[in-house]
Amino acid sequence: MKKLLLLFTIAHFLTSCNGHETKKMDNKIEKIATEKKDTIKINEINLNSSLDKTLIPFGLNKNDNNNSAYNLNLDYEEFSFSPQQNFKFNDQDIGKIKSLIIYYLKEDNTAFTYELELENNNNCELLIGEFNKIFGKHLFYQKNENTKERPIFLDENGEQETRHIIEELIRWNDSQHNVSYFVTYKKNLTTNENKLTVIAICNIHKKYAEWIDFRSLSMVFPK
Repeated sequence: MKKLLLLFTIAHFLTSCNGHETKKMDNKIEKIATEKKDTIKINEINLNSSLDKTLIPFGLNKNDNNNSAYNLNLDYEEFSFSPQQNFKFNDQDIGKIKSLIIYYLKEDNTAFTYELELENNNNCELLIGEFNKIFGKHLFYQKNENTKERPIFLDENGEQETRHIIEELIRWNDSQHNVSYFVTYKKNLTTNENKLTVIAICNIHKKYAEWIDFRSLSMVFPK
């Protein structure tokens, strides 16, 4: 009986110790995961994985969402980064962004695309240069130029655009990470303004074809 009591005491002691150790390890992991990074490296966004895993390297979680809206009638949700953070693509500083949003499915939490917008940012062309350096030759490139004499765009009132605007449409494929990049860059030479939009979609995700149609990318970036 004494032996049984002794064994029970030892087993209880070991269980308690292991429990404390596990708790300490969990606390350490939680602390590491919740330490927010000063700089977000956009190229480290891992699509086709759960949003939670995607956010961990940045020290973020769903509670850090800059967007409080909820999509009631849609099958996806949005996670918006705070524009106040610093952003890079690889080692290229991006500077101030307008928005960076990850879209993920409600049913399995997988991130399938992110969309980046820059507006009146001097680093737009540097970012395009970084894409060229990393991804190599583009799959599609088109340059459109609007002038007063030869208008091809419409303005916000639906009338012929008279300002001098250059638009570049570029598509790259990152075969290493199964991501397709669709880039639209508009430079208004009359007002000295610019806008760059990057749509990065996981091309092996089940949402890929639907998102291509939703954003009308097949019309703008023909195969």
